Amino acid sequence: MFYLNVLIQWFVIFTLQTTVRGKCIFQFHSQQSPMGNFSSPQFPSNYTESLECVYNFQGREHETLKLTFHEFDLEAPFIKGCLTDYIDISTITIIGNKFLVGRYCGDDIPASMLFMNPHAEIIFKTNLVIHRKGFHGSYHFQDEKTIPPPRSTGNVSSCGGTVSGVGGVIVSPGFPYYFPKDVDCIWLIRVDYHMKIYVRILKMQLYGSIANCAEAELTLYDGYSSISFNPKVLQKYCGDLRYYKNVEEQTQLSSRNRLLLRFKTSAAQIMKGEDLDKNAVGFKIVWTAVDFQQEGKCQEFICKESRYCFSSPDNSCAEMRNYCIDKSLVCNGHPNCGNEDYTDEDKCNIPLLAGCGAAGGVLLLSFLIGFCLYRRHSGLRNSNSHSLNMQLRQLEHSPSYSGRPPSGQFYYPGDPNCSVHSASYELLHTKPMARIDKRTMR
Repeated sequence: MFYLNVLIQWFVIFTLQTTVRGKCIFQFHSQQSPMGNFSSPQFPSNYTESLECVYNFQGREHETLKLTFHEFDLEAPFIKGCLTDYIDISTITIIGNKFLVGRYCGDDIPASMLFMNPHAEIIFKTNLVIHRKGFHGSYHFQDEKTIPPPRSTGNVSSCGGTVSGVGGVIVSPGFPYYFPKDVDCIWLIRVDYHMKIYVRILKMQLYGSIANCAEAELTLYDGYSSISFNPKVLQKYCGDLRYYKNVEEQTQLSSRNRLLLRFKTSAAQIMKGEDLDKNAVGFKIVWTAVDFQQEGKCQEFICKESRYCFSSPDNSCAEMRNYCIDKSLVCNGHPNCGNEDYTDEDKCNIPLLAGCGAAGGVLLLSFLIGFCLYRRHSGLRNSNSHSLNMQLRQLEHSPSYSGRPPSGQFYYPGDPNCSVHSASYELLHTKPMARIDKRTMR
């Protein structure tokens, strides 16, 4: 057993020595080991000269990567920076775009780093002169949804937190009447890991102008959970929204499925008049989870006027696709499509107009029916009245009517000489609608 252990140690040393004489590559996959350690060759012994080692950390699409250095001892930097022994740390996007996080040397331990992309790379280079102890650290892959947002400060309601789903609205505390001082509100907007977040500023009135940024500021960060570690700032806002005239400044798009929104106000806000305080109402934004699909392949709602450029590793525009948003966002009263694209809202009044037209048609039809019935009823009454007048005129010109007494003299029905007049009396004193049998007037 003793000889076996010696053989294993000799094999490991031999492997390292043959590796460190030039280039070396170390691979770390989350499926094989979600957490572990990494170090410079031969750590804790001094590293050798002329090294170029690559450390690849590869996770799954929905995972994040945290790197923590426990020991760090490289050659000290020059006035112009790290030029001899150093490490370059980069993050790599899902489509292969590589971004340098930073270059490190000397003996200051770098702060812990959390990468929202699942792929990162460390390149370790040394020269021929000074050799130090090197570095030792640990890595940890974890599901992106388990990463909380930074903590908000300020004892007010509606200040920060985590929001998720397919879309929504975020407003500052107290909107639309005021916003409090001395708060640091941080919202994490999180959507499904294969989607991005589109943000549009609908209303913003902080203090005065962009000269008042120290008193109140709204900042959008591209997905990081830590404000202190190398966050990518999408846009900073202060003052009035009208200072940001370009549509591109009023809208932002995340690179992945997380976005941080930070609203910070000072403890002593400098005011320049009463009216300024009244106008400072805060902000209102609408956010949307977006996917990018070719027309005809979107299973939800496609924004026909909103297009996104898929870039290749050389940053060229490889393909153009449309915004694809959830169907539930259509006709919700907010612009969820891209810049100057209102296709999700521009046809929302058609059902309302159709309903109003149908209701108006029913009312008009009811009015016409009622009017026709009224006319018919009035016509019957006029016809009966006209018939009655004709009969009275015929009666006045009859021979038996010529011997009528002078005006003012009244005949009673019982008078035997007034049989016709009696009929006239009865006719004049009966209801107008009563039917008169013409046979009595012959």
